[in-house]
Order: sequence, then C-alpha cells, then structure tokens
Amino acid sequence: MNRLIFVVCFFLLVLSPSSAKCRESASFGLVIGYNQSGDSKITPLRYADDDAVRNADLLRQLGVPGGVVLLTELDAESRDLYPNIRPTPPTRRALKDAMRSLNQLIEQAHLRGAETSLYLFYSGHGDVENNLGFVNLKNGRFTRDDLFELLRNSRADINHVIIDACKSYFMVFDRGTGGIRHPVNVSLLGPKESIPSNTGIFLSTSSASDSHEWEAFQAGVFSHELRSALRGAADANRDGLVSYREAAAFVWTANQDISNWRFRPRFFFQAPKTAAKQSGIIVDLRHASERLLVGPGIMRHLYLEDSKGVRLLDAHPDQDQRLALVIPADRPLFVRYPGKDQEVVIPSGSELDLSALEVRKADARSRGAEHVAFAYLFSIPFGEDAIKAFRNRPPQTEDLAPARMDTTWIRRGVGLLAIGLGLAAGTMTALAANERGKVGDSTSGLDRSRVNDSIRSYNTVAVTCYALAGAALAGYLTWTLWPEKQVEIQVIPAAGVDMGLRMRF
Repeated sequence: MNRLIFVVCFFLLVLSPSSAKCRESASFGLVIGYNQSGDSKITPLRYADDDAVRNADLLRQLGVPGGVVLLTELDAESRDLYPNIRPTPPTRRALKDAMRSLNQLIEQAHLRGAETSLYLFYSGHGDVENNLGFVNLKNGRFTRDDLFELLRNSRADINHVIIDACKSYFMVFDRGTGGIRHPVNVSLLGPKESIPSNTGIFLSTSSASDSHEWEAFQAGVFSHELRSALRGAADANRDGLVSYREAAAFVWTANQDISNWRFRPRFFFQAPKTAAKQSGIIVDLRHASERLLVGPGIMRHLYLEDSKGVRLLDAHPDQDQRLALVIPADRPLFVRYPGKDQEVVIPSGSELDLSALEVRKADARSRGAEHVAFAYLFSIPFGEDAIKAFRNRPPQTEDLAPARMDTTWIRRGVGLLAIGLGLAAGTMTALAANERGKVGDSTSGLDRSRVNDSIRSYNTVAVTCYALAGAALAGYLTWTLWPEKQVEIQVIPAAGVDMGLRMRF
C-alpha cells in the first residue's frame, strides 16, 4: 500500500504544472554610444563609445541566448583599446535597421517558446528643446517621440531602457512647470505620457542635471555604477536576480558620501508595470558561466580590472554580503583596493572564490583632480540595510530645465518659403493675364504701351518668384527625400548562438 502511494505521488509530482520545464529566455541588446553633440559649443565626451562597448560586453557575458547590436564610433584611444571591434556608426538609419533585425530575431525566439527581453542602452549627449527631450546620433537627434515609437514597435516581452546622458529624464517625461522646484516622482509624468507597461527605465538624471565622466573609470560615472550593479554587486538577497530596486539602491548608496551635489548622479528608475513574473527584474545572472565569489566577511571597497586596465566593476559588500560577480572569460583579471597597495590576480576558472586567492603587493597609482570628489564613491557598504535606507531616503528636488529655442524650423521654413513664392508667382501671372485682358481693338497705342509695361513688370516678378520657389522646393525635397547610405548591421550573438551575423537593409 505504501509503495502504491509512493508511486502515485511520484507521478503526480512529475506531471504537475509546477514541475514543467522552465520557459527558455533570450535577451537582445541595442547598444548606442556617441561622443559628439552636433553643437560646436559643446565639448565632446570622451567615454560614451567606451561605455557602449562595455555595455555590449556585459550583455554577452550574461550568458543568455540572444544577440547584440553595437552602434558607435570609436575615437583613437578606444580604437587602440579595442582593435578588433568594428561597430556601425550610430545614425538614424542604422538604429532603425538594427531594430528591424533584432525584431526578426525576437520573433524567431518566440517561435521557440522563449521569453524575450530587449535592452536599449544609450550613452552620449542629451538635451531638451521645447519640452521634447532628445539624444544625439551621428546625423541628427533621437527624440522622446522616436523612443516611444521604437518601444511600441518592439516585439520583446520586456523592454529595459538605460540612458546615460545630460537631461535624460526628458527622453521619457515632460518638463512639467518650468522655473520652480519639484519633488522627483511620478507626479511629473502628466496624462500625455505613454510608456508601454512592459518597459522599465533607468535614467542617469532625474531632471535638468548633467551626467559625469571620470577618468579613473574611463566611463560615465552612472554607467559604470549601473554596470557594477548588473554584474551582481547589487544582488542584496543573493537570489541570482538583480531587481530595479536593488540596482537603484546600489547606485544611490555608491554616491551618498559625495558632499558636492554637482558630482553626485541623480538618477530616475521605474520598473515595468506589466504583471509578468519577472517584471521587477532588470537582469538575470544565473546563466553566466564565469563568476567571482566575494564574501562574506569582506567589508571593503574593491574594483575589478582587466589586463588592459579597463575597470569593469566596483563593489563594497557589507559584512554579511556574499556576491557572485559576473566576469569575462579573458584572463588575467585583477581585484584592486583603492588606497591600498594590494591586488589579487584572478586566474582561469568558471567559479572562483576571492578569499581563496593570494593577495600580492601592487604599485600605487595617482589620479587626476576629479579624484578628490569621486574618491568618496563606494565608501558605504551595500547590503540589505542599504535597501532599507534607500526606501527611506528623503524626497529629491530638482530645478526643471527651461525651454530652448526650436531650431527645427529651418527645413519647414524652406518648404513654406517654396509655397509662398509659388503663390506669389501665380498671383503675378494672374495679374499679368488680367492686364492683358484689358486690351481690345479700341485701346489706344498709349494705353497699350502702359499695359505692356505692367505685364512685363508682373512677368519679371513672376519669373523671379518661380525660380526662387523652384530652388526652395528642390532644397526641401533634397533635404527630406535624399536616401541614406545603405547600412550593414552586425548582430553579435550571445552565449555562442549562431544566428547569421550580418544583415543588410
């Protein structure tokens, strides 16, 4: 009898829905970085291209099947650092074609029954004009309206949007009432906002503030901090998943000891509002094949560098925290401790424990002037107590950006000028015809001469207007309809999946 009960229970367990195979997941990335602004008065960034490369590397190292498109232009320093990378320039056409190719791959993943995620990273210059936020691409702007259209067309089950740019808040939200201070919360959104419910956002600024780069990171400060969080430094409950709240608490804690608010990243985040099981999760670390185990008992600020000196992540676990940090497969890697002449060499291996590795003496390094302010980054340990402190943080207030003059009127003005000149030319032609109709058999020679003079004057003005209208129309049509150069999009597979790397549109 007991044996029968055991067999029945066994089959009920095997056949129960809870024991069914977990749904496959696939993550895709559209990663953009652009140092230029299109404005000669604005100093180019140094590390937006580096941030883009590192964001793409992070997505590939997470170990989830999918693909990544990298749109950036590497400066001379970055080309030396990444000689094997040949990214596509970040133009509007390239972004559109990249999204089309990724949507095709996402649809193929759906046919396999996979649950899909799309990560959209942008690093570069941003601003707001006439209450419309935008970031810069190589040949124009990518506005809030463009972003919403991209998200509406995304085929992914979940979208994650991460933007590190000045005034990035306005890439998603309205400016609100200008000239006064407001608490930063969702009351600023207004009834017009239409972020898809399956989309989460992480923005480097919560209003009109600027983003920062730091030479020690060779990256944007916010981008580096968020990458550190997504590599596992923010996994406070040690479940292998980093939630939006954990990542936000990590970034907030990392900056708390910076007394000068001008150097302190002021970010905004919002998790997807969909009812999906993992809607509050920004990254799943459980598929990564290479990990570095840190703690418990290591309550100190540490950072990880690769053999080229690229700083991959910073962490400061509290006394009881145990981290499983996602690391690249390339070796060697180095764990260093700020202000100390110690380092640990990370050898080959898929899962290594930091406490079991030898600590050796390292050369001291000097930093630039910004080190005085940014040396306080990651000075507070991160753990469950940091999550509670983040929840109880005081409300943040910001000065909202003033509206700027709209300069997009130029092309519209050329088109309107063509129409106006055409109407003027037509009017002159009509007046000339009206004068001609006044001449009859009884018209005297003197009157005929006066009418001919009027007709010639009208025709001269009409011809001039027709010529100018034609030139304006040709300029407007050329500006509007000139075809962009065909773009070759390279989709780099994650987790060793062969998808056919190049697509042309």
